[in-house]
Amino acid sequence: MVLASKRDVPWGTSALEGRGNPNYSGGRYQDDKGYIRVLAPGHPDNIKGYIYEHRLVMESHLDRHVEGWEQIHHINEIKTDNRPGNLFLTTRQEHSALHREGSHRTLEQRTHMSKVAKKRGLGRKKRGEKRGTG
Repeated sequence: MVLASKRDVPWGTSALEGRGNPNYSGGRYQDDKGYIRVLAPGHPDNIKGYIYEHRLVMESHLDRHVEGWEQIHHINEIKTDNRPGNLFLTTRQEHSALHREGSHRTLEQRTHMSKVAKKRGLGRKKRGEKRGTG
């Protein structure tokens, strides 16, 4: 029986980077927020070597880097659809307004939400009244 020695294994950080890492997925993955991240260690805005794919697509379209105050909106709100025609460059305020648009709740919806909150003990309390007390 032959045992592997430490000399046979490429130790060091290079064994854990890129293709040497068993978790390597080709330099592209979907993060916990649902956005696609792409390996771009040379990009000035990278986070741990990765950047959002929609930023790269928009930067390629604009032929410049996206500024810190600019945000990119997915028109159809599908976070993985990074086609140039589906991306819209906005300011933070415009982006927030786009996501608030159409979110006005009807009186019926607000009443229902209020009843559910009261059942769960989450309703508004009068001044000086503590939560959890009747």
